[in-house]
Amino acid sequence: MKEKFQQILNNIKKELIYLGNEVEHSLRQAMKALERQDTKIAEMVIRSDREIDELEVKIEEQILELLALQQPVAVDLRFVVAALKMNNDLERIGDHAVNIAQTAIDLAGESYIKPLEDLPRMSNLACSMLHEAVNSFIHLDSELARAVCQRDNEVDQLYDQVVNHLIEVSQKKPQKLKQAFALARVARDLERVADLATNLCEDVVFTAEAKIIRHGFDV
Repeated sequence: MKEKFQQILNNIKKELIYLGNEVEHSLRQAMKALERQDTKIAEMVIRSDREIDELEVKIEEQILELLALQQPVAVDLRFVVAALKMNNDLERIGDHAVNIAQTAIDLAGESYIKPLEDLPRMSNLACSMLHEAVNSFIHLDSELARAVCQRDNEVDQLYDQVVNHLIEVSQKKPQKLKQAFALARVARDLERVADLATNLCEDVVFTAEAKIIRHGFDV
């Protein structure tokens, strides 16, 4: 029974790592589509979201089965609870990638209101946070997880910078107002990805240390 339990746990962990890598790839591809105005890449991101959704459901079913039949305790229980939350957060990151890909399609062929400089910086930072969040999960490295959480403020600052600049530029180019709103939504998607990466890291700390650190708590 214990061997079967450990096998299921290991499988859940492997599939969560795979899901994390898939959503990071989708996010990077979506931003590439936006920067290059490449609708083919954008369409590939949108199509691949079905696989991400199916994997999220598969992982959730395994977790719920484990809770029902194996009744984990202590660190195993914390892992299972955190895995359930992480599974949902990773799927949501995939949804944000789809949003960005759809914006790339909507804006294809238009000259951008301003050069895409800050958005790629936001994307690189958010993707880096996501990548390191997955690494912290692989190794249950709470120190790395805490470091990733600290970087969320950088993304928030870039988000404010992007939005404020878009408002400023759109006042001078009112005909581009709709596009400015669309690019601001991309910035919002990236800001939410960073938030979700932070959530993942908070769950790693919970699993490794039995401490809740979200909302500024550290108990």
